[in-house]
Amino acid sequence: MMSGLRLSRHFVDCAVLLCLAPLAGAADKPLVPPEKFVYCTVCHGADLKGNRNIEAPRLSGMEPWYVVRQLEAFTKGWRGTHDADLAGIEMRPMAQALAENDIEEVSRYVRNVKSAAPESTIDGDRNRGHALYQSCSACHGAGGEGNEVLGGPALTTQNDWYLATQLKNYRNNVRGHAADDTYGQQMKAAAQLLGDDAAIMDVVAYLSSLQPKEESQDMKKTALLSSLLLTASVANADVTRHPLPNNSTFPIAQAVEVTAGTTIIWHSGTVPGPANPDADRNSREYYGDTETQALNVFKRMEASFEKLGVGFGDVVKMQVFLVGDPELGGKMDFDGFMKAYTKYFGTKEQPNLPARSAFQIAGLAGDGMLVEVEVVIARPK
Repeated sequence: MMSGLRLSRHFVDCAVLLCLAPLAGAADKPLVPPEKFVYCTVCHGADLKGNRNIEAPRLSGMEPWYVVRQLEAFTKGWRGTHDADLAGIEMRPMAQALAENDIEEVSRYVRNVKSAAPESTIDGDRNRGHALYQSCSACHGAGGEGNEVLGGPALTTQNDWYLATQLKNYRNNVRGHAADDTYGQQMKAAAQLLGDDAAIMDVVAYLSSLQPKEESQDMKKTALLSSLLLTASVANADVTRHPLPNNSTFPIAQAVEVTAGTTIIWHSGTVPGPANPDADRNSREYYGDTETQALNVFKRMEASFEKLGVGFGDVVKMQVFLVGDPELGGKMDFDGFMKAYTKYFGTKEQPNLPARSAFQIAGLAGDGMLVEVEVVIARPK
């Protein structure tokens, strides 16, 4: 049940939107922000710096690509459908009222609205938060600057109270519960690692102590493309694989550094084919256990790599998605996956190790599938 304040704000939002909708379609010359998107400012503020009293997040400083992704998440029902997500429930009809071209336009509007940096409102142990954040930095950057390639938004430009709320939502299955919300599923798994509210507050306190990068999102994107995608004058690629600290023998790299002179390939996630096509489609034998499925995935990837002219030794980044095995009480069979993984990585024949992350998720596109692997490949010129 919405509170009186929430309910009245919801009606104000809808009333403003309904009044603007006829105008947007009637004029030959399209309205331009902020007039067309003035209803955004009802909750998020004229300068889009957010409103804690009504749980409206800060939009100023948010990357356009992330704005688009979240509006689409509301439209698809990935967000704003859980009973405990009252703010999301209110936001969902606002997003659904936007046409596809409106979503792109509002993302540009958000990019152009500048406001003062967010203030710190949460106390926590920043040193502990720094240590806890290390696993987050793989996608969100060492300084919380974000990484569009890995789908991690900037964190230093957002209100700390909103970050804390969303981490709790992920942890409590309020957000990231949709099976086809890949990024939400990743964040849900990552939030579980923080454990209690104190850990969340410590991480957020650390993030609020960081300074937002002065460079624009367009500059960041250009720099990223220049360093990873565009052809450089260097004849050969230079790939440096940094080992895990403390002489660890676990078969992944701490980080992989790729310099100019290479082509970067983002390879879509690969899922297993049937291990026993003659078995009942709903039986365990059809796809097999986690180890069987992982071996199947790597064999399918090997065939794809051959067509691309690359091999497993060219993989620089890997993300692994594992569904809980019903026969293991719903826990992912990480050991089973590793048995397959170590046949292709860290061997005498193929010693190159990728940077890697692994997540347990609720489900994959096919019933019975337990494994999906997504990789980034560096192909030398």
